[in-house]
Amino acid sequence: MSWIEELYRTYDYCSNVDDGPTPPYHMRNNTHIEIRIDGNGNFIGAKLDKLKNTIIPCTEKSEAARTMNPPAHPLCDKIQFVAGDYKGSKTSYFDKYIQILEQWSESEFSHPMVKAIYTYTQKRCLIEDLRLYEGNILSIDEDPADLFVRWCVEIPGENETRTWKCKSLYKSWQDFYEGQESLKGLCMVRGEKMVLALNHPKRIRHGGDGAKLISSNDKSGFTFRGRFTTNEVLIDGKKSEIAIQSATISAEVSQKVHRVLGWLIEKQSYRNGDQVIVSWSVTGEEKPNEFSDTNTLFGDSDEEKIAELNTHSPHDAGQTFAQKLSKKIAGYRASLTDAKKIVVMGLDSANQGRISITYYRELAGSEFLDRVEKWHSDMAWHFYEFIQDPKEKKKKHSGHIVYAPAPRVIAESCFGKRLDDKLKKSTTERLLPCIIDGRQVPEDLVNMAIKRASNKIGIDHWEWERTLSVACALYSCQLIRKNNNNKIQKIMALEKQRTDRDYLFGRLLAVAEHLEEIALNVAKEPRETTAARLMQRFADFPYSTWRTIESSLVPYKSRLNANRPGFLVNMKNLMDEIHTMFLPGDFENDNRLSGAYLLGYHCQRFELKAKKTIEEVTTINS
Repeated sequence: MSWIEELYRTYDYCSNVDDGPTPPYHMRNNTHIEIRIDGNGNFIGAKLDKLKNTIIPCTEKSEAARTMNPPAHPLCDKIQFVAGDYKGSKTSYFDKYIQILEQWSESEFSHPMVKAIYTYTQKRCLIEDLRLYEGNILSIDEDPADLFVRWCVEIPGENETRTWKCKSLYKSWQDFYEGQESLKGLCMVRGEKMVLALNHPKRIRHGGDGAKLISSNDKSGFTFRGRFTTNEVLIDGKKSEIAIQSATISAEVSQKVHRVLGWLIEKQSYRNGDQVIVSWSVTGEEKPNEFSDTNTLFGDSDEEKIAELNTHSPHDAGQTFAQKLSKKIAGYRASLTDAKKIVVMGLDSANQGRISITYYRELAGSEFLDRVEKWHSDMAWHFYEFIQDPKEKKKKHSGHIVYAPAPRVIAESCFGKRLDDKLKKSTTERLLPCIIDGRQVPEDLVNMAIKRASNKIGIDHWEWERTLSVACALYSCQLIRKNNNNKIQKIMALEKQRTDRDYLFGRLLAVAEHLEEIALNVAKEPRETTAARLMQRFADFPYSTWRTIESSLVPYKSRLNANRPGFLVNMKNLMDEIHTMFLPGDFENDNRLSGAYLLGYHCQRFELKAKKTIEEVTTINS
């Protein structure tokens, strides 16, 4: 019941914010016509008011999809419901509308606005008034059946004339509707004897969602047999048996919980088909989105991103990013203290009738921020980006930016862009504990990303660049979390003194690829390098494959010796330097490489590309 209690508390904190959750037994609907009457039920005027999101009272049945024999909303509805003089091509449902409006108007929970609207609609003159009104609301040959009506009631002494903004009217309908329920009992959330909810709302994740989080009306199956008794109650005036001991929750609590959950899902959730993951601060404070990449978390403009990628250095080991991340998280810490609670909730459904809670955590505000900061810090890596110039539409800037990728990007990098929803859903569910609980990243995801990053010629270049960065991010995150007790420092720059075999082989591959790329550019031959074509084989058999790659460089070295002798000498010296750093026996070891080779490859490649750019700029300026 914890999630119900936290959502109930959240409703109380957020109900008064602008565009907050709808009141109990209310829904939002687009309207077309706004009608003004006085407190005595006399027509004053009207205006077209298309597609305005209006809060209207509703019943459980009228809130559901209305198709065959639709029930009426109790106050605001289509003209075929509210107009007693409607005689168009569609069926009139005025009798249903006026019946529920009369019951409300004459009850002990009535409201002056309700009485005025009831008095006016009884006259059965709505369409006539609209056609005669000087605003030309309706033409004579128009069928207005589907036009949705909302009301303004001008009562002397009352400042609020809009029914969709009147809080006392909200309360009036809530009290009346709850009074229709016949069963009272102990509400397990409030700890009081209240009117119990016999049915709980649908439409939680979206308007057409028919699945429920709470349902206890299975009388014919085996759900409650031998566990609960059944109670005979009146539902819509008819006797019915329903099991209530499984979830004795008051109607008010149920309504508020489902309203605020739907509002949170619409406002700030991660969605993938039927899967929804939503997190929120119970007391309404702003929090970072744990499913966004760090770029989105920072909220930088395009100009700021362009400035960063134009100045980002391969020698930056992550200090700049860490400082920026720490500063951003510190902004949230001012309000999200230990006393504030963050809830993370995952929802999914295997069929159309039931929603399951697949993940649930409650954390202190500072703890949540620590986890989010750690995820972004552990997963950060250099990503090659193209950014559209905001001033020149035909111009794009390219370069590296440090950030942690979003789970969606990780899933696509591990399995390809065409992965199905089921695989994307399961990957997201597996990454969620890594973000919120600080758990180790799944081994198979790391291996899959490394495998795809090693297949350079098997995927598009842009996709491969991103996959390479994701693989480096996952592998470095895995290393940090495996050695958490030793507090290994994350380094994103080239480690020139690092002597482990896999890292050095990665560096060699980057140098060989760069050398051949320059030689091909000199000869204007646009094709893949030998290093790129043999990258997958190199990852499996580095020593034997390196001998093939090295021998293939001979003709390119001859070409460069004639055209770029200085560059060739630098590359030879760099290869020799890397060779000398292998420990005895490591270079001849032909065992498969770990993901560390991609770290060495990426960092060495980044530095060589940056050096080449500087040399080109220097040549142009001279």
